[in-house]
Amino acid sequence: MRKRYLQLCEFLHRSTMWVCLLLLVLLLCSQISIVILRYCFGAGFLELQDFTAYAFASLVTLSIPVALVLDRHVRVDVWREHQSVQLRRRMDQLGVLALLLPVFVLCLYLVYPDIAYAWQIREGSRETGGLPGVYLVKSLFPLSCVLLILQGVASLLSGNAD
Repeated sequence: MRKRYLQLCEFLHRSTMWVCLLLLVLLLCSQISIVILRYCFGAGFLELQDFTAYAFASLVTLSIPVALVLDRHVRVDVWREHQSVQLRRRMDQLGVLALLLPVFVLCLYLVYPDIAYAWQIREGSRETGGLPGVYLVKSLFPLSCVLLILQGVASLLSGNAD
């Protein structure tokens, strides 16, 4: 059972990483297109600007669990460089248990009403004529929380939380 869970988490990590790479390429292409349209042709395209904002928000939100798995997340490393590997592992496990799990479970609980309301009204762009689908982008936050919880538990089960 543990092995299947870790395989699932690895699959989710790889899938999320590929989605992030795709979002990065789309973000880059759309931003370059906006600049070329504006400064070379004097034209604006509101839908493309909304798409760029949605892609950026999605990339930032989904890259958090990827950074956790790759151990690229932000932490205060003042004392970490002087710690043994075993102590680092213990401190990371303590961080997952005391901070990551409670904080993201609380985030899920607190964000649910806002996400449910956004879906209920099918929230769209604030700009007139902008893209619909803000509720879809907002839904990535609870997804990111779930991925972080799953990956945190996986790091505890695998013993590689360093």
